[in-house]
Amino acid sequence: MKIAFDDLLEEREVRFKIAPDWNSSTVDELAAAFEYFCSTYWFIRHPSRGRIKFLMSDAQKATVHDWLEHKNTLILKARQLGFSTLLGAFVLWAAYFYPDRHIILLSKTERDAIKLLAKTKYGFKYLPEWMKLRGPIWESKQTELAFSNESKIESLPSGNDPARGEAVWLVGIDEWAFLPNPDEAWAAIEPIADVGGRVIGLSTANGEGNVFFDHWSKSKNYGIGTGRFWGIFHPWWADGEGKRDADWYATKQADLPDWQLAQEYPDNPDDAFLRSGRPVFKLDRLKAIEVVMPRRGFLKQTPEGGIEFEEDGGPLRVWEEPRVGGRYVMGVDVAEGLEHGDFTSIHVLDARNKRLVAHWHGHIDPDLLGEELLPPIGRWYNNALAGVERNNHGLTTLKALQRAQYRPIFFERQYGKRTQTPSDRYGFHTTRQSKPMIIDELSKLLRDAKLYMPDHDTRLELQRFVREGDGKMHGSPYDDRTMSLAIAVHMLEFAFVTEFEVDEKPGPGTMGWFEQMMYPKERSETAPIGSHSVRR
Repeated sequence: MKIAFDDLLEEREVRFKIAPDWNSSTVDELAAAFEYFCSTYWFIRHPSRGRIKFLMSDAQKATVHDWLEHKNTLILKARQLGFSTLLGAFVLWAAYFYPDRHIILLSKTERDAIKLLAKTKYGFKYLPEWMKLRGPIWESKQTELAFSNESKIESLPSGNDPARGEAVWLVGIDEWAFLPNPDEAWAAIEPIADVGGRVIGLSTANGEGNVFFDHWSKSKNYGIGTGRFWGIFHPWWADGEGKRDADWYATKQADLPDWQLAQEYPDNPDDAFLRSGRPVFKLDRLKAIEVVMPRRGFLKQTPEGGIEFEEDGGPLRVWEEPRVGGRYVMGVDVAEGLEHGDFTSIHVLDARNKRLVAHWHGHIDPDLLGEELLPPIGRWYNNALAGVERNNHGLTTLKALQRAQYRPIFFERQYGKRTQTPSDRYGFHTTRQSKPMIIDELSKLLRDAKLYMPDHDTRLELQRFVREGDGKMHGSPYDDRTMSLAIAVHMLEFAFVTEFEVDEKPGPGTMGWFEQMMYPKERSETAPIGSHSVRR
């Protein structure tokens, strides 16, 4: 009779306290059951206290409630808050007590996948014997924990394709932003979410140029709310033990660089993404820039042969029209011109006061850029010095500019290694040496607040321009605006160089040309008699 009574108690414990009926229970009831299971039966390995019962923090309790209420959740978190541990307990509870649940955990590498599943195996190992005897038969492998109720937990590196031929109930992604192939991982997971499976994404921030940030920025609760994920943010102080106070944070602040502090111990989502990407430019300076809405339109030729701006919402953004006697420079980053490829970007700066006066950004073929777009912009701005990046498709643009007889075009004078004969190469060549140079020039002007740059989109791209651990710099994901602005800033050094001064002589056949031929201002402009008949 005692054995039968114990069986009843154990049955009651499981059915009513640990694992109530999934379909007839509310979210609150399921969340309470999981909390009871953890606090009563689940053990974790604490780094300093050894094996202890898993008592969830308020942040963890709220997160479990969101996991149960929303099919797809995204968690942006600080380091070492126990959410990987929480996920390990949650997947065991969901698979062990409920049948037909295939759960997949994705991590960066196979080693990480094994370590993540080890959290689940550790807790399962110390469940009471009566619970293991009453539950389904289990089988443990290095990356798998399978049960006779047709539930299974697999822990895989992100290179695997979990959606192929599988009916998956849940995919849990650990450190999503740091996966070696985050876009490919999402492509494999997306069909699961599309047919009704659940997705839980966990990660600290890793800049803005990745699929984790894209989903976060569109997530509900945080972001713009147009995506399929429910966003959850947990700052550095959400540890549940009360040990992370202002003094603790001050110590971390003194020990860690700014980007790493924002990545591992953020206090708000915006800074977590912006600063964690190792931004090249000072974010405080960029945020201090006052954005001014430009006039938008295009340039057209007047009946008199001049150029004027027509405001109609077109792609050319204008903050200031050209001043009489003003000197201007253009920085041009040339793209291939494909509709879905990189963008071409043009920045026009006033060389005297370092103010951004115009900006164009869009898709255009490299030859049309040099023949139809750059010449009118440059001529409208008093024949601005055109600094065109000559890498790749830039050569096509430079040839087109020359065919359009545009001047002045920036060139670099080089000398032959053997003869030391000078040769001029049109355009700016971006190399491993020249790119850091022009980026540093731009960074200095921004840091010293000497560059007036009121464009919102350019400022946003500058915020996402990052430096990798090996020193390489790139956009996140694009850097066309950054590069064209940096080239324009570099052109400021050459704006008043004699070689790049504009020949203001009137064109052949114009009234000014006839007047100059009839009444030359200086005798030196007229060639001496016989000068063309002397053999040299």
